Amino acid sequence: MNRIIRTSAIALSLTALLSVTACKLNNAPVVGKAIDGIDGMHDETEARLATSAQNAIAAGKTRQALALYTKLYLENHSAEVSLNYAQLLRKTGNTQKAISILKPFVLDDKGAIEDNAAPIMLNEYAAANIELGHYHTAEIALEKVLKSKQAFGFHADAYDLLGVALDAQGWHQEAEQDYKRALKSWKGDPTSVMNNLGLCLAAQGMFDESLTILRQALIKAPHNTEIARNIGMVSRLRKTFVPTAPITIAPPPAKQHKAAAKK
Repeated sequence: MNRIIRTSAIALSLTALLSVTACKLNNAPVVGKAIDGIDGMHDETEARLATSAQNAIAAGKTRQALALYTKLYLENHSAEVSLNYAQLLRKTGNTQKAISILKPFVLDDKGAIEDNAAPIMLNEYAAANIELGHYHTAEIALEKVLKSKQAFGFHADAYDLLGVALDAQGWHQEAEQDYKRALKSWKGDPTSVMNNLGLCLAAQGMFDESLTILRQALIKAPHNTEIARNIGMVSRLRKTFVPTAPITIAPPPAKQHKAAAKK
């Protein structure tokens, strides 16, 4: 992949300022069905517990959901439970543990990422590695998803995550293209990707384009305080880096002397 590092003073200043509000990973929870892998008397109890966890996630009660999934995971290490548990761990700051839970589902015996790993697992594994700054590992996982035609339904998420990984490394032009690819096939609320794209455009000094996409995102999600905050930040950056032409008032036409006018 050909990459161009932009080292202008504006790009460096933008990188520093935008780091305060870095591109966010897609935080939409992956919610599975109630687990059914436990036999015997525990079936009904575990199903109710799983339902409670899903309800907690849907209500935005991440900590409560984490506590419930911790209990689930102790009883059942299935792919479904492990995936939800790992994502909740990542969202609550325990990313290293999330990676350790995902490894059995994405790595082979030699520690390499498997070609036939479930794409949803690969995307979450990439997201966790991005959180820790392991961008190369994340890119390998995402490329496996994007190369698989069978994983087309997960390509939009993969493109968004790849954009975040590239953005974090300063490859803003490449990241911009990946965000746009993600939006083309995105299902559901696209505002998280639009927010990422808006910040990516601002990092390239494209302030007007950035504000346009961020304002469109705010229209779709009027109560999203993060997007509103980013609009304010990009507006301030625009004033800082885009010089405003001074307003000049043309002088009135000179009055002719009456004597000259008679001539």
